[in-house]
Formats: sequence, structure tokens, C-alpha cells
Amino acid sequence: MSVFDEPAEQPDQIRDQLRQLFRYRALVVLGLVLGMLGGGAVSLLGGSTYTATGEVVVHAISTAPFEAGGVSVDKQISMGTERQIAQSVSVAASAAKSLKLHEVPAKLQRELRVSNPPETQTLMFEYDADSPDRAAALVNAFVRAYLDYREAAAKQRIDSTVSKLGAELKTVEDQREELDRRATNGGGTSGRATDDSERNNVASQIADLQGRISSLKSLDTTPGDIVRKGDPPAFPSSPGLVVLLLAGAVVGLVLGILAAWVRSVLEPRVRSVADVQDNLRAPVLGILPRRRGDEELLEVGRTGRGNRAEAYRTIAFRLVHDQRFAGRGSLLIVSPREDADALSVAANLAGAFAEIGNDILLVEADLRTPRLAQQLPLHPGHDHPEPGSWADGERLAVNAGADGRLDLLPGQEVPNPARALSSPQFVRLMNKPLGPNEKVVVVTGPLLSHADGLAVAKQVSGVVVVCDLNEVRRDDLDRVWELITGAGGHILGAVLDMGSRGTSLRRLTDGGPAHRKPRRGRLRAAVVAPPPRPGPPPPTGPEPGGETVVDADTTSLRR
Repeated sequence: MSVFDEPAEQPDQIRDQLRQLFRYRALVVLGLVLGMLGGGAVSLLGGSTYTATGEVVVHAISTAPFEAGGVSVDKQISMGTERQIAQSVSVAASAAKSLKLHEVPAKLQRELRVSNPPETQTLMFEYDADSPDRAAALVNAFVRAYLDYREAAAKQRIDSTVSKLGAELKTVEDQREELDRRATNGGGTSGRATDDSERNNVASQIADLQGRISSLKSLDTTPGDIVRKGDPPAFPSSPGLVVLLLAGAVVGLVLGILAAWVRSVLEPRVRSVADVQDNLRAPVLGILPRRRGDEELLEVGRTGRGNRAEAYRTIAFRLVHDQRFAGRGSLLIVSPREDADALSVAANLAGAFAEIGNDILLVEADLRTPRLAQQLPLHPGHDHPEPGSWADGERLAVNAGADGRLDLLPGQEVPNPARALSSPQFVRLMNKPLGPNEKVVVVTGPLLSHADGLAVAKQVSGVVVVCDLNEVRRDDLDRVWELITGAGGHILGAVLDMGSRGTSLRRLTDGGPAHRKPRRGRLRAAVVAPPPRPGPPPPTGPEPGGETVVDADTTSLRR
């Protein structure tokens, strides 16, 4: 089996990684929008760019056509050198002068491109400008300046060579005149024969020099032919608005995905059910859907068949049939920190147990800020608990509309909560024998804020941890597991609540709500599809009369 484990896990890992990234889909969308806005800004602020093109066929000009050593004239051209000449400052200065521009030649060179197609003697001039006419004028000016520069250089070389040959010709002619003068003055027979030979040699040199000078003066100094004139382009060459928007979208999408990946890597909070199970070492019992703002604290048995009520019934059904909890009647509901609503979970699980037909005692072991008696609907005549010993105090009947009985042992503010939770009265309450249909549900304050929950965890049959999936941290769950197991408690599982809506900026960058005090009317989560509900349907509503109801939306947890 181990051979198939790794290939089977790889798709799951990839899917999990993609889910982690898309939890921050707001960052991806933000990157996409900013990229498109950047592309649009470049298109609007940068303006359009026009490119004009001119082509020149380069001709070879040799000042020594008879000394080429058998090499063809075409092979005497170095197109790499010609490209360097076309892009030189001298050519740029000449082009600026011809157009009467006062710009620095180096600045004009920035938008010029000169290329040589392979296996050709053609130079292609391309110039970018902000208008078609300027692009055409500048590319033609560069073409003309290059040809003029090359022609002037060729003429200069020819004139220099002709000048040298002329000086040499003058020297030879002076030598011939000297020979003619000597012949006129007379001489011997042998002297005349020598003078005739020298005069023939001199005449031959003169004829050769004159022929070379004549050939140089007759050379064609045309540097090249313009085969394509730079005309004003009809369309811009720069990317249009659509192309820039698409490019910006691609860049923004990549940056958004990168930002989402970095955010997910650096995120200390849990981001999936698997994270909760791994860090808490316990299964997830259910996920609570989002609460509507007009719902009361106690939903099971009173407010119909909403999604949250069905989710609570599913969790209760699962706990009743869990072998670790079945037949053992005490249950502790606790949250790691204040961001999770343990009170709501405890009250509604108690209502779901009562709806099945159990007799439930809901114990509010939060002796610092008790408030369940003010938020639950009580039967007439039980508006407030009577003062006295807390653990042995009066039980209040909750109007849960269920077939079973739901009583409340409300919390009271006491000077020393830890002593009250460790008192013999409370220990006796937690450990007294219960009937098969009797259960005790205890709720305390946040476990990581004070140690009250640990005093209860070792006395109950199991612990259910309530987590806000968008707020709870991995190290918090590790700490909860260490504390509860170290105190001798047993974690049955976790109930996940997706939390409340946060600020717009937090939702934009985080994919979850802001870390703030949750309002009970704004819980959200995925819907848990419940199995068929055991027991009879709940009554349609409570008895009229002395019902005490406190608006749950206005009650927030104190940090």
C-alpha cells in the first residue's frame, strides 16, 4: 500500500495549496486590477509612439580600384562598420543640423535603430517619435546624413590620393625636363643612349600616374541608393490600450499570486479544517453557518429550522453516537480566545440535546462575566438567579420549546473563580451519577485567557473546542491541546465558526474578517448538511407572557 500513498497524496497537496492561495483571492484580484490600471496609465500618460523606416543599399567606394588584390568591390564593405557609422554622433549632428534642431545629438540617437538584414548590403533605419511627421523627418534626415557623410569621406580620400599622385607626377615631370635639357646641351653617343632610356622610363611613369589620377577622378562616389524612403506611418507602433491592459493584467496577476503565496506562508492562523485537526489532534465535529442579525442566542427548538439550528442538531447527534462520549453525561464547551462564541455553541448544543429528549443542565462556569441568564429565554418567574452559593444555587428553567428539560445554572461573579470551580460543591455536581438521559453541558471563559477551563476539563467526560476558523492560530490550538491533556481532560473535537465580517481593508488583504470582538449576529460559515433529526419537531414558539429576551446582536465579548 505504501507504494500508492505518495502519488495519491500529491493531488490532495496541490489542491490544498491552491485552496490556501485562493483564500487570499482578494490579493490576486487586487494585483490584477492594479496591473490593468498601470497598463491603462502607461497608455494614457505615455502617449503613442510612431516608427518610420528607411532603407539604403550601400555601395563600395575604393580609392585604389587597381589594387584590390583580386577581391570584388562588394566584398570590400564591412556592414558592421557601416552600422557604426550610421549610429555615430557625427551623423546625428548632421541630421540635427539639416532639420535645424537644437537638440543634443546624443538625445536624437536614443530613438534610432540601424540594422543589417543577413546576407545583404542593406541598412535599415528605424526612428521612434511621438508623431508620424517627426518620425519620418528624422529617419530621412539620418539616412541623408549617413549618405552625405559617407560620400564626403570617399571624396576626401580620393582628393587626398589624387594630391599625392599629383605631387609624385610633378617630381617625375621635373625629372623629364632635366633629361630634355641635358639632351639639348649635347652629349656622347653612349650618353644619348642612356638619356633616351631614362626618358622612356620617365614617360612611362608619367603616363601611369596620369592614368591613375584620371581613374580616381572618374570614380563614382555615390555612397548608396535609397530603396525605401521614410514615410509618415499611418498607425502607432507602440502597444495599444488593449495590449497594455492585457500585459498589465498578466503582470498584476503574477504579482497578486506571489503576494497571496507570501501571505499564506507567513500566516500564523489556521486556514483549513485539516489544519485544525492536525494542531488540535481531534476531529472537526461541524462547521457553523453564518448567523443572521435578527436571530436570538438560542436557536435550536425556538427559531425554526434554520441552517445554524440544523448544524447544531448534527453536532449533537454526532456527539450522542460518539463512543467516547456516549453514556458519559458531562461536556465542556470552551474556546481558545475571545474571538469564538462558546456561549452560543453551549446553549444551542444543550437545546439540541434537550430536543432529542434528554434532561440537560447547562452550567455557566464563567464566574467573571456571567450573562447567560440575561440572554436565554426563561420561564415566567425566573428572571434572575437568587444570590447564594453558586454551585448549589437555584436552577433556572429555560424556555427551549423542547420535549426534554433544559435547566440553567447561571454564573455569578465571585471573588475567586478558581476556588469556586475547585470547591467540593462543584466537584460533587460534576461527579454525581447521571441517568441515561441526563447530561451536563458546561461553558467557561476563554481557556488561554485564564485557567478556569482547566479546573473543569479534568472533571468532565469530554471537551469541545469552539474555534473561529479565520482567527484561531496554530500555536493556540497546540497550547489548548497541551493544557487540556496535561490537566487530564479529553478533547472530543472542534466546532468551527467562520467568524464575523471584518473591515474592508482586512478582507481585501486577508480573505477573512478583522481580529475584533465578534458580534453574535454576524457569524458565518459553510452549511453542514445534517442527518435526519431524531426526536419530535420543536414547538412553534414559547409561551406568551413573562419571557425575558436580550438582543444578542448588541452583546459582544469582553477582551
